[in-house]
Amino acid sequence: MTKQSKLARCLRALTVLGWCGCGVLAFFVAPLMAEEAAWMEPTLAWLQWPGLICFWAAMVPVVMALWHAWKIFGEIGRDNSFCAENARRLKIISRLALGDTVACLAGLVFLLCLGAMPPGLFLLLLAVIGMGAAIAVAAAALSHLTRKAAAIQDENDLTI
Repeated sequence: MTKQSKLARCLRALTVLGWCGCGVLAFFVAPLMAEEAAWMEPTLAWLQWPGLICFWAAMVPVVMALWHAWKIFGEIGRDNSFCAENARRLKIISRLALGDTVACLAGLVFLLCLGAMPPGLFLLLLAVIGMGAAIAVAAAALSHLTRKAAAIQDENDLTI
């Protein structure tokens, strides 16, 4: 087994772990937290289901990004890291992260306008927004670099 395929297996294992984490968050942690929040603040209990639905909707881009990462890791395992397809996938991941970040920011503003923003949720949303922005920028930069590397690789393949 080559180093590339070992790396790809480890990266794919992390992707599976990410999918499992998304499932645990979406179907166990978030519903429990929403129920607890509704119990602690009965005047905002009406936000329990809309909040859960928004959370589940925000998980869709994360799962989609993990799917594209899975495909990228497959190319890495085949020693084809620098290909146009991986550059395209990284660009998609960047756009998914940016869209999810904007949606979280809109949710934060909406909850602030309602006066339904506990300090813990505010800090959590700020962290999610920061991570989403960082992922969007990093994936866009990697997409650009991968596209350039793929062009150089194609040029080198033609000269041989």
